[in-house]
Amino acid sequence: MSTSIFYMDEKYTLASYFTSITAFITGYTALSAMILQKQKKIKIQNIVFGLFFLILSLDEYFEIHEYANSLAKSALKGTGMFSSLANLSWLFPLSIIILAVFAFLITKIVKAGGLARKAMIAGSVCFFVVLVFELFGSLTYGQNIYLYFVAVEEGLEMIGVSFFLLGILVDVKDNKQQ
Repeated sequence: MSTSIFYMDEKYTLASYFTSITAFITGYTALSAMILQKQKKIKIQNIVFGLFFLILSLDEYFEIHEYANSLAKSALKGTGMFSSLANLSWLFPLSIIILAVFAFLITKIVKAGGLARKAMIAGSVCFFVVLVFELFGSLTYGQNIYLYFVAVEEGLEMIGVSFFLLGILVDVKDNKQQ
């Protein structure tokens, strides 16, 4: 298979390193901000937000969701709709988790204000488009075009997590001044 600057080998990419590190910083920042919070609701939101990005960081580095899909595929041996969907993409077996994450992100966006809200909306849009590219990319696995899907998807992950980092930094600053 051809290689690109994003696709160093079958497992690690420059983009996945960037996303993993930036997601870790985002999670750490949210958890650190939780300590400064007086409002219990915002404190809990920052804990969940921080833990999500720490888990995302680990997932990006260790490819946990891909292994979870392999586990789902082995559990759903045979034929049928669930087995076919699991073979198509990891998105389907983990769809409940994906929907829960987007529901949480929406609540965080609603509570954020100004620039923080705009940055988190942009990050959420990037993450949603990443899921679309993951789905279409899985359909082209093994073909040359697959590398382009990977490059765009990894690039969007980098941009999305950067927007979330900006959003949490602005949110922390705004909440500190209140």
